[in-house]
Amino acid sequence: MKLKKIISLLTSISAVAAIGLSSIACGDKKTNTPPEDATPVNTYEYNIPQDYCRTYYEIFVHSFADGNGDGIGDLQGLIDNLDYLNDGDDSTTTDLGINGIWLMPIHQSSSYHKYNVDDYYSIDMQYGTMNDFEALIAACDERGIWVQIDLVLNHSSNQHDWFKAAVEEAQFGLEPDDPAAENMQKYTFIHQETAPYDGMTWRRVPGTTDYWYIGNFSEEMPDINLANQEVRDEIEKIVEFWLKKGVRSFRLDAVPSAFGTPSNAAYSAANAEFWTWFNEMCAEKGEEVYGERYPGISQYCYNVGEVWSSTPTVVQYYNTKMSCFNYGFATQPDSGFCGVINGKSAATLVSNIEDMQSEILEISDAALLSNFLSGHDNDRSAALLRSDVAKIKMGASLYMLMPGNPYIYYGEEIGAKGSGRDENKRMHFNWGDSRNVSDPSGANYSGTQDLGTVISQTTDANSILTYYRRTIKMRNRFPEIGRGVIDALALDGDGVLGDAKEIAPSGSGYPTINENNRYIAAYTLTWNNETIFIVHNVGTERISFDAPGYANYKIVGELHAVGGGSATFANGRMTLDGGTVALLKTEA
Repeated sequence: MKLKKIISLLTSISAVAAIGLSSIACGDKKTNTPPEDATPVNTYEYNIPQDYCRTYYEIFVHSFADGNGDGIGDLQGLIDNLDYLNDGDDSTTTDLGINGIWLMPIHQSSSYHKYNVDDYYSIDMQYGTMNDFEALIAACDERGIWVQIDLVLNHSSNQHDWFKAAVEEAQFGLEPDDPAAENMQKYTFIHQETAPYDGMTWRRVPGTTDYWYIGNFSEEMPDINLANQEVRDEIEKIVEFWLKKGVRSFRLDAVPSAFGTPSNAAYSAANAEFWTWFNEMCAEKGEEVYGERYPGISQYCYNVGEVWSSTPTVVQYYNTKMSCFNYGFATQPDSGFCGVINGKSAATLVSNIEDMQSEILEISDAALLSNFLSGHDNDRSAALLRSDVAKIKMGASLYMLMPGNPYIYYGEEIGAKGSGRDENKRMHFNWGDSRNVSDPSGANYSGTQDLGTVISQTTDANSILTYYRRTIKMRNRFPEIGRGVIDALALDGDGVLGDAKEIAPSGSGYPTINENNRYIAAYTLTWNNETIFIVHNVGTERISFDAPGYANYKIVGELHAVGGGSATFANGRMTLDGGTVALLKTEA
């Protein structure tokens, strides 16, 4: 990756401590340079280890950017606008600075969402060609972006060749357990007069009266039999194909439904066996493809699974050697990250994150949390945060400065809105110019996108987009933020910051001990013998407290959700204005 205009790290630490990130002078290599206060030049060096700890950006290709003029987003449109995500030049700040992309399904499919796959080796015709995908990988490689793609394994499309052949076998009158019915055995078929009453959703096989198949998600999505050896052999080939194309990892859909109904979020023996086999196979093949290029990674092709469940079940799935989305801390306005911004206890959240990280690290030292606010199945996070710009900013820095991998849902960084049916949560990305594409057919969102566009927010020093850019720059500067082991801190009754579990051994009741624990999220993150001390004031008022255990630390970065905020730390005394984040390190 190119590096320009980089000043030494020691000099930069002193400069940022003195004036704060928000007031560093501006410069931009591109035309249409924004005002000085909107996109400051980096005056510090990035430090991004080449591993699976990344800042990811989730993209619904259909709704992002159009490269061929048909009104539908495609891979060429993404390539054309990749500089918005990461321009490959660490000295500029007009890009977001992300270094990972998650592409929602890109395989050939008859639906707008493409979670019913016709062909796992293809690129959907609406999105482009395999040449386009290879060009995207090349452009991402130039920028240090690792690409993750959605891989939907628990069901296929009913237009997949396997399923069409299985229907023919049923129509011919073969029994599902007949060795000649090899395609029916790749799914779950039964031959009897009526469908079983077993909690599964059975669909009648077209052209028959007494054959049935399991299609838990829909008639168009027959469930694949993941215990079938031929299926597993094919999955291995699919994984190897995409890894050799340049994919680094997979996002795995509906993980608990591999063997069971969509509502079954249990950690079953069958689910655990399949996903353990899959992730171990991926790691082996990932090392074959990338091991020589990136030596020393503890687990290659480190995948992330959708386990839409409570934290204990999410943690259990780490036993299958993948990360899992942190649903217990996301998607709701009154719990998790958004709940803290809306008034719940900040200290309790940090303590709970420490507990969860401790549990997954006991399972594997490669384990990474996967934090997010909302995604393609959830109401947009701007709504969860009451469309309040300051709250949206604080929500961003809170989850992105925690350990693990943050996932930004496209548009989140400009306050995009959308709720109700799924199409409303996947509407066009608001560039604010001719790059805007059409919404998915069926979208009927009646709200307004009143928080601005990429164009309007790029030139606004106080915009959501500018804040996201600054927050990600902090992650890129300090690798211990994503990779570090977290130690939760809290305020005692005398207003002194200390170990959270010593202050409240039960892990709760922090605001009762000190009301400011409702607003102060404080913790350290330690990795590779480096420790960073981070404090968020998610409230609206200035708060001061003593932190004598960190008296030898100094502020090396600040973020301000409200203009004019400040942070000071001297002689072990911290003062933070409302909506302010301070990052501190020792002078050494």
